Amino acid sequence: MYYLQKFENEKSLRSAIEKYIYFYNYERFQERFDGHSPMEIRTEALNTIKPVLYPIPENKRIQKYKQKYAA
Repeated sequence: MYYLQKFENEKSLRSAIEKYIYFYNYERFQERFDGHSPMEIRTEALNTIKPVLYPIPENKRIQKYKQKYAA
């Protein structure tokens, strides 16, 4: 993101970083979270006794790498 923009000062860079962090946490809806953002899931988990589990699907590239170097 930042290599596409030229920042004139530290304040504008910090502002861009803050906006990106907000986007990453609140506006980046995830298919594996059933269309919820990471902060919605976090808030839900903190406010319940037994939170919903959202398993991370197996990464085929990582599995292939592990098999290659498992010897």
